[in-house]
Amino acid sequence: MINTTNDPSTPPTQRSIGELVQSIKDEILGVVHHEIDIAKKELTALGIKVGIIAACAAVLLFLLLSAWVMLLFAAATGLQALGLPAWASFLIVAGVFILLGAIAGLVAFLVSKKLKAPETTIETAQSAVGAVQGKRRSNTVSYDDTFEELYGKPAATTATSSSSS
Repeated sequence: MINTTNDPSTPPTQRSIGELVQSIKDEILGVVHHEIDIAKKELTALGIKVGIIAACAAVLLFLLLSAWVMLLFAAATGLQALGLPAWASFLIVAGVFILLGAIAGLVAFLVSKKLKAPETTIETAQSAVGAVQGKRRSNTVSYDDTFEELYGKPAATTATSSSSS
């Protein structure tokens, strides 16, 4: 009879080794699927933030290019006319584009500061690996282990007690 739980008060059940192996396989698949679901959720959130950064970077580049064009028009107009109203208006428009580009760059910078690794996925995967390794290590016996290390009593007392009974 095999006790399929860790609780010693529960009665043992009759399960074949095949059933136990299938149960272990199902539990491992459940853990793997759970880890995949966690990773999907974290990577989706990360993808959204990266998309925001890319969109803000595109806006930044467009606005800075537009500002550059406006600065070129302002310089040309200023050199030709030397009349304040014509080129001053171009400079004001270019200044607005530069300001909007700076705002988009600031938003991209602030969002990029909030990016971090998928911590929950990494943590749960490490704890699962640690649990499996811990169980393996606690069940291993080295050839160098003495009887006393394995069973907690000296070998001489065990030999005398078994010969007297």
